[in-house]
Amino acid sequence: MRLKTQVLIIVAASLVSLVVMGGFGLYTMRQSMYDERHAQINQLLDFADSQLQYFYSQEKSGTLSREEAQARAKEAIGAQRQGNNYYFIRTLNDDNFVYHPVASRVGKPDDGGRQPDGRTTAQINRDELAKSTDNKAFVMITTAKPNDPSKVLYPKLNGVLKFEPWGWMPGTGFFIDDIETAFQKKAMIFLGVAAVLVALVGLLVFKMRSDILKQLGGEPKGAADSLRQIAGGDLGVTIVVKEGDTSSLMASLKQMQLKLNNITSTIQENSAALSTQVAQFDRAAKTYVEVKTEDAFAELMRTVNRLGRVSDILGKSIARFRL
Repeated sequence: MRLKTQVLIIVAASLVSLVVMGGFGLYTMRQSMYDERHAQINQLLDFADSQLQYFYSQEKSGTLSREEAQARAKEAIGAQRQGNNYYFIRTLNDDNFVYHPVASRVGKPDDGGRQPDGRTTAQINRDELAKSTDNKAFVMITTAKPNDPSKVLYPKLNGVLKFEPWGWMPGTGFFIDDIETAFQKKAMIFLGVAAVLVALVGLLVFKMRSDILKQLGGEPKGAADSLRQIAGGDLGVTIVVKEGDTSSLMASLKQMQLKLNNITSTIQENSAALSTQVAQFDRAAKTYVEVKTEDAFAELMRTVNRLGRVSDILGKSIARFRL
């Protein structure tokens, strides 16, 4: 595999890792924000339940009449309104409001409007309470914000409570479009940071790749293949070196190849010369043995000298290999 391909794999893997980790982080953040709203609503329902239980106990003890107890309960619960966050109280068996901050909606049928699944808001509340095991239910609806003339529908998480002694269904909720807005902002920030990190990683990796290729003088696989062939005795392998490259691994390998070729050529030439001198020495020695003249002896000594010089040159050539 080429180094360029390996670098691209590293960059792609980094990108995927960042996306997976960031996506999981964003999902966790979004879920924790929903869980926080859920916990807040649950706490508010517990408060409403404690208020209702208190005033109901006042009714049972005879301290207050039912009408007085219910009026006090509605007053205590209604006083908790903060901006667009408020309590409402429906009846359990019909669509009427017992209490609502908008007084015109109290005491007459008000189903809360149709939701995307075709059911009314009031029906969804009753259906979810019917399935509840703790007299609480949480529902997701879409509705307009109070005092918003655009009447745009926003997602809202509602919680309702079953209070059977009076046949009431108090509830409250929070609009959660701010969660989606915050999530989108965080997602954009993450994408921006991820893009910068990927760019930095990419630049760093490509810079390292450039430095590695400069030091190698080519792809690592090409250098390894050339070195493997030379080690196997093939000194005729073609080694491509860029013009002006004198310091890379490939350039050094090319220089080593040239020197090995020169040394082996010299050894081969001197070996042939040595063989020739040995043959001449053999003939001169035989001639001297046969005639034993001064001329034959002189020729024998000249042959010995030439043999010694060739042998010395061959020895020096071999000595260039440092074992």
